[in-house]
Amino acid sequence: MDRTDLKKSQAKQISQALFPKINYLFRLRKRMVEMGFPPNDKLYLLVCKAYDAMQQLSVEVHYLSCDGVGNPSKKEKPEQDSAGTQIDSS
Repeated sequence: MDRTDLKKSQAKQISQALFPKINYLFRLRKRMVEMGFPPNDKLYLLVCKAYDAMQQLSVEVHYLSCDGVGNPSKKEKPEQDSAGTQIDSS
């Protein structure tokens, strides 16, 4: 199994589950800036790294839940003959 095997409904469920955590990290990072954490503080940098990774994951999962974004669905792949040559369907 890989990312192409996920159903859109499964990807949407994952995306919805990620949102509260990403939102928390976003607000935490903002509070840290407001409280004056230096930009090179180890804890601040770890929060930034965690937020960036979660955001990247969230975007990727969101794309899997959309039509026409990311990889084409399996039924949209071009047909091929037994030699692996693409068949022109027009």
